[in-house]
Amino acid sequence: MHILLTNDDGYAAPGLSALADAARELGEVTIVAPASHMSGCSHSATTDRPLELVEHASRCYSVSGTPVDCVRLALLELVPDVSLVLSGINDGGNLGIDVLMSGTVAAAREAHLLGRRAIALSQYRRRGARPDWPQSTHLATLALNQVLSRMDSSAELWNINLPDLAVRQDAEVVECPVDREPLAMRYQANGNRWNYVSDYHQRPRQAGTDVAVCFAGKITISRLTVSDLVAGV
Repeated sequence: MHILLTNDDGYAAPGLSALADAARELGEVTIVAPASHMSGCSHSATTDRPLELVEHASRCYSVSGTPVDCVRLALLELVPDVSLVLSGINDGGNLGIDVLMSGTVAAAREAHLLGRRAIALSQYRRRGARPDWPQSTHLATLALNQVLSRMDSSAELWNINLPDLAVRQDAEVVECPVDREPLAMRYQANGNRWNYVSDYHQRPRQAGTDVAVCFAGKITISRLTVSDLVAGV
């Protein structure tokens, strides 16, 4: 199996390396990822300028564009034989309505639209917690095995969130729906400038949905459809 890896944190992000360690247990890996950090870019695509492609190592490329650009260029031109696309591991959760804004999820969504099986993976961390990418690789392996066992041969789109790394080594994997609760936010005035203010870790949550389950220390796997995303999950 040929697997494409991408993300929205950039080709040099440690989360992408952690995902590569897990993906190489599944098949041949090619990395095509943004040249710079593109978090929160959602489904943006570049159509008004050329994209610069740089090969950094064998089967590892950066693109001067968005995660969606990376997936399009890879699947349409560079590695059209890819059958599975993995996006992540994002440094931070992509839970609930985050799926509408996330560049990580958008990359997987574009792969799904192009007819591939696609999975987005994110690592939730409590504020101030340090990353442990080898542990993230382990949790990602558990989650990927569960999702791949539930996929059929057709194109599907899944979203995985790994819990805070203070959890036990073998966290439970739970399939659950995406939380539809909006994230509480406000803006704080500073002269004529307005600063966005929100507390991700205290966000509202509905029992049994991805936010509540992940915050409770479990790996969440959620099946997404394009109609879900268009309708606002």
